[in-house]
Amino acid sequence: MRKVSYLSYNMTTADANTPDGIVPVGRQFDFIGDVETEEMILCDGDESLCLGYHDVKIYEDVYVGDMMEYKATLTNVGNSSRDCRIEVFKLATPADRAGKEDYKPGDMVWFDEPVKCTEGNVRLVVKKHLQRGEQPDGTVIDPWRALEDFPLEDGMSEDGETMTYRYRMSDRDVFYGGGVVNGARSITLMEDCAKRLMAKTYGNLGRCVETKKVRLYTPCFAGDYMEYIAKIKKVEDGKALIEVRSYKIIEVPENPPFPSSIDVLTDPPLSTVVQFVYEIR
Repeated sequence: MRKVSYLSYNMTTADANTPDGIVPVGRQFDFIGDVETEEMILCDGDESLCLGYHDVKIYEDVYVGDMMEYKATLTNVGNSSRDCRIEVFKLATPADRAGKEDYKPGDMVWFDEPVKCTEGNVRLVVKKHLQRGEQPDGTVIDPWRALEDFPLEDGMSEDGETMTYRYRMSDRDVFYGGGVVNGARSITLMEDCAKRLMAKTYGNLGRCVETKKVRLYTPCFAGDYMEYIAKIKKVEDGKALIEVRSYKIIEVPENPPFPSSIDVLTDPPLSTVVQFVYEIR
């Protein structure tokens, strides 16, 4: 069983609550809660109940524009209690926030070593009758397999830099009835993944000048855990073509045995594919 879970998020102005762009600790716990819940799903196939946190230390503030990663590590499994170590890391920050004086719009500082912002411990519980046993890892099988809709064109390469971004859909992301997340929201998250790849590769977010192609295969819903994988397929004339694929890793079943039951998929289905073209700055 996979005992470590990661989730990702790029902070926006909607996440901050101060004039200087600081993201409140409570908003951080939204993502901490999602990543620890994933670990419980892997352990028991159940969302669990959080009993509380202890010794949560906050070392660094988080700001608008920061690219964050949330980590939960399973440390103990009792009869019904489960303990996790939680950690929050800053992977990149805007150049002006990092104190750079000579910078262009969109410049980012990608840290050689992620900056630890928060760490602590959480205890959760899964009642005995809700425990469904260890679940599959939810590993995407051959994420870059050939797709008829996205043939390898002249000048494209399969050896480009890659980036992975993981996120749990929530009611905030729902637009349609029945808990369906609209395609535009998925594309936004896929662009977040592409921006991370631009920041790490070129030190700048670049500018999206074209959405070359979009295909929607499998819908996603509130509660689903998604994995986005980006790859630079082509660089030409100062522009990078980035393809992003999204896969559904965990989903809420149509007829769960218990209201809190949730399934990890053994062969995560392809959800959406987008090709972006970015101007390299």
